[in-house]
Amino acid sequence: MPNTSARRAILCLACTIFPMAALASPLPPNWQMLPSNQQEPEKGLPTALQTPLLAKNQRLLGQVELVVSLPFDQVLPAVQASLAPLGTFKAPVQRTRVAYMDHGWGNVLIARRPELKAEFIRRYRMPALRTAVEQGAMLAEELPIREQRLQRDPTVDALSDRMAELQVDFASWQASAEHKHGMLGRAKSTIEVRVMQIDEALGKPATAVTLSRTDDWPNPDGGIIDQLRDFNVMGGGPSPRLRRRGVPQSLFTPVYDALRKLPAAALQVGVGSADWQLPLPADSRIVEPALIAPGSSKDATAAQRLLTSESGQYYDMRPLADGSVLLLSGYPDALWRWAPGMGNTPQRLWQAAGDAGRAGLSTDPKGRTAWLAVQQHVVTYAVGQAAATSHPVQWAGNVRQPISGGWNWTQDGLGQPQPYDHALDGRGGIRDVLRVLELQAAPATEGEPWMYAQKFDAPRQGVVGGYPGNALIKPVRWDGPGQGFWVEDPAGLTELDVSNGRVSRVLPLPRRFGEVDVHDDAGMAQWVPAPMGSAAGGWVAVGFVLMEGSRRNPGMHVIDVASGKLRHSLTLPGLDSLKGATASADGRLLALGSNDGSTPVLTVWNLDSGRSLSLNPSRSACWDLRQLHWAPQGDALIGLCGDGVARWPLPTDWQAKPL
Repeated sequence: MPNTSARRAILCLACTIFPMAALASPLPPNWQMLPSNQQEPEKGLPTALQTPLLAKNQRLLGQVELVVSLPFDQVLPAVQASLAPLGTFKAPVQRTRVAYMDHGWGNVLIARRPELKAEFIRRYRMPALRTAVEQGAMLAEELPIREQRLQRDPTVDALSDRMAELQVDFASWQASAEHKHGMLGRAKSTIEVRVMQIDEALGKPATAVTLSRTDDWPNPDGGIIDQLRDFNVMGGGPSPRLRRRGVPQSLFTPVYDALRKLPAAALQVGVGSADWQLPLPADSRIVEPALIAPGSSKDATAAQRLLTSESGQYYDMRPLADGSVLLLSGYPDALWRWAPGMGNTPQRLWQAAGDAGRAGLSTDPKGRTAWLAVQQHVVTYAVGQAAATSHPVQWAGNVRQPISGGWNWTQDGLGQPQPYDHALDGRGGIRDVLRVLELQAAPATEGEPWMYAQKFDAPRQGVVGGYPGNALIKPVRWDGPGQGFWVEDPAGLTELDVSNGRVSRVLPLPRRFGEVDVHDDAGMAQWVPAPMGSAAGGWVAVGFVLMEGSRRNPGMHVIDVASGKLRHSLTLPGLDSLKGATASADGRLLALGSNDGSTPVLTVWNLDSGRSLSLNPSRSACWDLRQLHWAPQGDALIGLCGDGVARWPLPTDWQAKPL
């Protein structure tokens, strides 16, 4: 009689040669066993691992979940018996609180027991949110929205073990068996099996069985010579071993057949626990924005190259009222001025002694005075000055410095640099705040210090962590005074009381990121400029990147501040990101810019009429647009490019009057 190893080898060989015969029970619709000759070829895969694999809709699976409508104690022995020919699977049965039910089954439980979720929210989440209202981090009118978000959240809260209903136990068994293959045993496979009691999740006796196998073998292109030849400083050389995860027929079939034969099994097959998750109804509050793409009107006027530079030499830029341009470089950190007649040799106005840290470059609304703020200095330059002046930065005694990274910089309505930080506030318990400073007095002469004092700690930052994606709120950059302090956060557009940082108003925003989702439209966009506000126009523009399949549509939502209503959702469809946005001084016109490859794409919209004008891309004048600004004279757009600075003249009816 053959020994155990021989019997395993015979079983594997039989399943490889006779795949259809080995599958005694039919698979559900859309499920298949793909023979090895129908699979994507795996480099160097040993013959012993070339086996039919489970697939759904012709796509191979990393695991399969089998759910049986029977108690755990009845299912486990059947699974263990079916696995016996495949190896030794030894592990104890574990018992765990239902509050910690993992692998997604806790989420299934919560979705099927909404009364438990509602009670948990009422007891353990709403008191903190009501306290946030008292502290000025939220408005009372936001409470129903936050409560609904919590109720619709499909995940189990880590504190749910406080509820007596979730303190009952569930049983689980998880085991594995490893096999080596080949004469030298250099290839191996590891079978992983999990049997889990899910009575509480489905509200009836039920057990979930999860099957997978991980194959691991030498990479034929991963030897020492290959490592040296293909070595990459960023990622090393090729991996010496290759891996894949799947469900081989030799594992699936015996377990599947054994479970089907159990009386009243009602066997169901899925990819994972999410297949048993009850769908949420659509959120009726969500209205998808109607995107406005550029029209057919085009301007044939050629762009002008102002300055040619090395690739990436400058990373920030501001045009001035006299036609000159300020540029910020790194390595070294320095401020430069270019003016007509200088050719490609700008004047250096200031250079840091070492690493200047985070920098903020800004100008006043008329473009006559500019400021460069770094961690230790504020550098000022005014049109007509022969040189810039430097002032050391000082902090008032009550200013707590950032823990790491230094201050971020925005600007006030006059264009002067304003420091802010996403900080931890230890007073009254650890919480996140948006810390904003203000200038006490602008120095008059060279060398006098710029003194910054605390303006407010806004507790708003501490209550937006429950939203998806990046939750670091973004100050709005206004182009004129008198508009208060606004921020973009995952919930929308929020106005903060300038005297204490408390929330005074919240305006909802349309979706800003991702594909259409009938359940959630919160969250902020990546790959877009900072939110910007027009003092004259009375609006704020907030960036978005919306998806249609794999196609990105970047742009900006324009929100009327007085009414809180959406005025426009302007987009440059099909581009990867939005590189620049700039408004005319009178607030009538908004220009958006990006790249198609490395060729600039620029469009100007009239926000009153909705008309648009697309400008000449002029790759010869600008390679890789990175920033866009309206010239203070109102007659052109100025772009910072990867290879210098370019100017796009505007037709007369698309120009703005200078302030």
